[in-house]
Amino acid sequence: MITATADTATKAPGVDVLAIKGNRQLGAEVKGWPSTGYADPRRAAEVKRTQPSTQAGHWFSQALCKAVMLLDSHPGYESLMVLPDFPRYRDLAKRTRTGRRAANIHLVLLAVDGVHHSDSWTP
Repeated sequence: MITATADTATKAPGVDVLAIKGNRQLGAEVKGWPSTGYADPRRAAEVKRTQPSTQAGHWFSQALCKAVMLLDSHPGYESLMVLPDFPRYRDLAKRTRTGRRAANIHLVLLAVDGVHHSDSWTP
C-alpha cells in the first residue's frame, strides 16, 4: 500500500514514494529518461544544451544520493532507486553495484512493458 508520494510536478522535497507491504517498509526514488526538449511551456521552442545521456547521469547521481539519505530519514526502510531500463542506466548500475550493495540500496529497472529487473530486490 502506498502511504505517501511527493508532488514531483511542484518539485516538492521528500521521498518520491513510501509504501508498506506486510511487514516491509519501502522508500523509492523514481526517475525517468530525460527528454530532448524542455517541459516548461515557456521554453518549449528552445533546444536543451544537455544531452539526455549526460542528464541521465546527473539524475542517477541525484537518485543515489537521495536513496542514501532515505536510510537516515527512514530507518528500517528498504531503499530503492527506480529507473527506466535504458543502456545508460544499466551501465551506471553496473559501475555502482559494489557501493549500492554495501549501503543496501536496491536498483529496479523498468521496461516499457512494465516488466522490472533487479539483481538485489524482489517485490
